[in-house]
Formats: sequence, C-alpha cells, structure tokens
Amino acid sequence: MELRFYDASYQLIDLSFTALPNACLKVSQKRVDYRAILGIENDKIVCFFVLDSGNDKFKYSDNSKSLLLRAFSTDSRETRKGYARQSLLLLPKFLETNYPTYNEIVLGVNEHNQVATYLYANLNFVDTKTRFLGKKGYQKIMSLKV
Repeated sequence: MELRFYDASYQLIDLSFTALPNACLKVSQKRVDYRAILGIENDKIVCFFVLDSGNDKFKYSDNSKSLLLRAFSTDSRETRKGYARQSLLLLPKFLETNYPTYNEIVLGVNEHNQVATYLYANLNFVDTKTRFLGKKGYQKIMSLKV
C-alpha cells in the first residue's frame, strides 16, 4: 500500500461522520495548505483524507507545527480490509518525506464513531480530552506526535 497526493473514482456511501471527497477537492483547488491524499492498494484508491496545514488546525492544537487530518474515509467497497489502518501507519513516513517540519498530527473524531476512535487509539493517537461542536456533532480531539 502507498499514499499519494490526489490526482479519480471513489465511492462513499455512509456520510455519517465524514465529508465527501468531492467537497474536499473543491477546497484543495483553492488552498495550497489543504492537500487531498489517497491510500492506494494495487493501483486502486481505497482511502481518502486531507492534510490541512492552515489555521483550522488551531481549533485542535496550539502547535504551529501540527497538521490537521480531516475527512478520513475508506471506499465503501473496501471497508473492513485493514486499509484505514495501513494508511495511518504509512502517514508518519509520508510526513517525514513531504512535510518534514511538522511534528504532530491532530484530528477530530465524532464522539459517536467508536470504530474510528478505537482505530486511532490503537495507532497511538492520544485523546487530548478536548471537545468541540463540529458540523456532525461533538468532536473528540486526538493527537499523534511524529
């Protein structure tokens, strides 16, 4: 599996906790600090997320060297195959190569999204005990030092 900057078809049925990639792509076309990333397995897009180095990250962290991970999703046809985990495991190396001055990944996970919360915690993201009300409900702020 590999991570690539976005450059294609992706299916997402459950929008309970995330945004559609198309909406994120519109933002990324206007902002250089908002980059769409793809998780690729055997030349197939299986995961999607955004790395945001803009000011929105300050809702999550005071660290100016943090990146905000947002809109993380797995193609609906590819769930429960471990691709989300694999993508997140590749992220520190991807940051080392493409964002070498950053030392933290922050994210907000909907407090009702227990599957995602478990996944992030299992990958050493720490619950900062901070919450804020997002578009889809209260967000639990989690952080990973890289």
